[in-house]
Amino acid sequence: MIDRASGRIVNDTKHDSHPEAFHRLLFNQAGMAMVAADRDGHITAWNRAAQRMFGAASEVMVGSHWTSLIPLEEREGASKMLSDCLNHDEVAEFEFSMRDEHGTRQQLAAIVTPIAEVEGKTLGGLACVRDITNRLILRERLAHQTKMAALGEMAGALAHHFNNILGGIVTSVDFALASDNPDVLARVLEQTATALGRPTDLVNNLLAFAEGDFRDASRCEFGEAVIDVVVETEKRLLGSRIQLNIEIDAIPVMSVPRTAAMTMLRNLVENAIESMPEGGELTITLKDKNDHAELRVGDTGSGLDDETISRIFEPFFTTKRTGNDPAFSRGLGLAVAHGILKVLHGAISVSSSEGHGSDFLVTLPYQENDPSRHENHLGTWK
Repeated sequence: MIDRASGRIVNDTKHDSHPEAFHRLLFNQAGMAMVAADRDGHITAWNRAAQRMFGAASEVMVGSHWTSLIPLEEREGASKMLSDCLNHDEVAEFEFSMRDEHGTRQQLAAIVTPIAEVEGKTLGGLACVRDITNRLILRERLAHQTKMAALGEMAGALAHHFNNILGGIVTSVDFALASDNPDVLARVLEQTATALGRPTDLVNNLLAFAEGDFRDASRCEFGEAVIDVVVETEKRLLGSRIQLNIEIDAIPVMSVPRTAAMTMLRNLVENAIESMPEGGELTITLKDKNDHAELRVGDTGSGLDDETISRIFEPFFTTKRTGNDPAFSRGLGLAVAHGILKVLHGAISVSSSEGHGSDFLVTLPYQENDPSRHENHLGTWK
């Protein structure tokens, strides 16, 4: 049989095979903290793992209310979950933090299951608690390593990009210094000015991604910005093998930074066009969704795999590296669009599968402080 104080089996052969003895042994020696309580929430059983986790013996805890295990600041929410578990026969799951006997903060995860008789009457509940601190630490470390890897890739890309630009400038300047021809000097100066504009654009895009540095204060209505980009795209696709499908519905007036909005829209359209080198269909739709505008930019290109989708908004990550573009000269478009939308309190997501194209969804909330919030003068355009 089981000695209640120690949890050990004592020599009593007539009870050795009794199911109750086995179940008590199983409960007491389980590797996970297990706490049983009656319908009123008072602890009726407390195993060894719970004693180790919470630093209190069974004799001390039995009879106390099981919400006493939870810190005060988290107790109200946990109490409601436990009540629902006992009164509505619902399994409750929640996490909470506490400090161990050494003052180290632990993150614990609990699953509370109602215990009922065969007739269905709830007798109480069983809480299984496990320490997930190490798992969370590993997750944070992995996220940090992933971030550092992305930063390393971005730093390498920037170094390569600037090295190419500066290398070309140095070569051109050396050539000009060795020549007395004014036309050569003028041509080199023009090429140098153009080359120096490229890193300026790159840095401005990075600022848009990181900080939303919209230097141009001019504003426009989001619906008008979409229409302007559609008009640009129609002209660009004339004579191409890409069919443009448009559906722009009326939306409430929403003021946005013009340069930022146009940059975001153009980058999405450019990404879609580049995904269809052999032609296809480009679809642009704009819908009013009550509290936000919904923009979709879809293509019938090659689509994306799961790994690419998980990284598609990282700076300098691109699936479009060719022999003429071997090292990160592209890959900022979607990252910039993501950064701009973040500043505008919007969001962007992508759904795609290999061989079936991609669909980028942009949601942009209406500005409640805009006095023209409910005006609506943009007609439907298809």
